[in-house]
Amino acid sequence: MSEEQNNPQPIRAEESHFTLDELLDLVIDQKASDIHLSEDERIALRIDGQIQFVENIPPLTHAQTEMIIFENLLKGNEDRIRTYQSSLDMDFAYAHKDGTPFRVNIFFKKEKMATVMRRINRKAFTFEELGLPKTIDKFVRAKSGLVLVCGPTGSGKSSTLAAMIEWINQNRSSHIITIEDPIEYIFESNKSIVSQREIGHDTHSFASALRALLREDPDVAMIGELRDPETIMTAIELCETGHLVFGTFHTGSAAQTINRLIANFPSEQQSAVSTRLADALVGILCQRLIPKIGGGRTGIYELVVANGAIRNLIRQKEMAQIQSTIQTGADAGMISMKRYADQKRDKGLIREEDYRDYFTDD
Repeated sequence: MSEEQNNPQPIRAEESHFTLDELLDLVIDQKASDIHLSEDERIALRIDGQIQFVENIPPLTHAQTEMIIFENLLKGNEDRIRTYQSSLDMDFAYAHKDGTPFRVNIFFKKEKMATVMRRINRKAFTFEELGLPKTIDKFVRAKSGLVLVCGPTGSGKSSTLAAMIEWINQNRSSHIITIEDPIEYIFESNKSIVSQREIGHDTHSFASALRALLREDPDVAMIGELRDPETIMTAIELCETGHLVFGTFHTGSAAQTINRLIANFPSEQQSAVSTRLADALVGILCQRLIPKIGGGRTGIYELVVANGAIRNLIRQKEMAQIQSTIQTGADAGMISMKRYADQKRDKGLIREEDYRDYFTDD
């Protein structure tokens, strides 16, 4: 990729004056995933995973940053302003003038104001557009159980979850409830009813939303991040009562995911949790985004189907054996991330040097 392709075009506005709308127009035009706005620093975009500074605009002043955060993003909302000033950071959703949604985090660093805004696609991608493994079909057709989508921040987990929820919305007659912080994709009910609940607007907390969930007649639940023992156990209990549950975890492999889920609980509870998790699990999809030849990024995936062999390993806490079971589980639709990446390399889609360091333990 040429240096010219790597650099965003400068904003066509006076250096002394620009609007947040103009900056977000640039994000969209450059197909950037994020914009970084910090007091006394240059504006930066993340394009194809790389941070790139915007030309022709000097570092933001205190007044400019204050205007962006308090007058544009918080829009004079006194409750949000008090929350930001007391908690020193907060998350929320923001819609650009053209309707493009952004996930926003405002925070302080070295006592100066800053914000990062992540662009969210208004329409969920299809499985084919994301290049998901074909076995993903088993996950969305399941009537009950736990489906986990895992990977580091910025690996496309939200896009994958949205694709699965939208497939169910288009193909099954269900009540889908999502608990999100904040809402990212907007779903319009089709064959299913989709009830989206945002923390801070539609419910006070994950805990209160989860407690109410069973009284709301769900078939499918998307919990978002399984962040603590209470959330994990509620997800398992929902599966045990006949519901299909989707959640995310910030882990890089199936074995690591299971280990960390179980490690959330005291040692005396871990055997029981392992058994219940083994019974509830439908499958795990782990993913990363890497550069694609010709520009852009593409996903590489590890997919684990919870068959008898995988369930037994979870019950016995033999996580070290999971990788070898994935390698021999092709007939069940399983695939290792390295094999998936190698297949894309062989098709001329990606370069080995862009992913080989992920598999140093192989």
